[in-house]
Amino acid sequence: MTVYVDDMQLEAVVGPVDGVWSHLLSDLPGEAGHRELLEFAGRLGIEARWIQNPGTAKEHFDVTEPTRQRALALGAVPITYGRAVAAITRAKRDAS
Repeated sequence: MTVYVDDMQLEAVVGPVDGVWSHLLSDLPGEAGHRELLEFAGRLGIEARWIQNPGTAKEHFDVTEPTRQRALALGAVPITYGRAVAAITRAKRDAS
């Protein structure tokens, strides 16, 4: 299982949460990637209903910096925002 967390680290207020945000995503296409991402998110205490773009190649969770650090400690692979995320998204889209 490989789940990735990027280094976007964008300061923003999302709903009631003021934080520094990044993305948590899987590189597996389709249902396998969806299950993998939800399982890992569950280990982080992230609610499944918070998923962004479910069922698409852009499926991900937005995570705050403390959650990003916990994801890394649990084995998420760090990647750069931009090219690396785009490459994963493109590969998932091509595999569908």
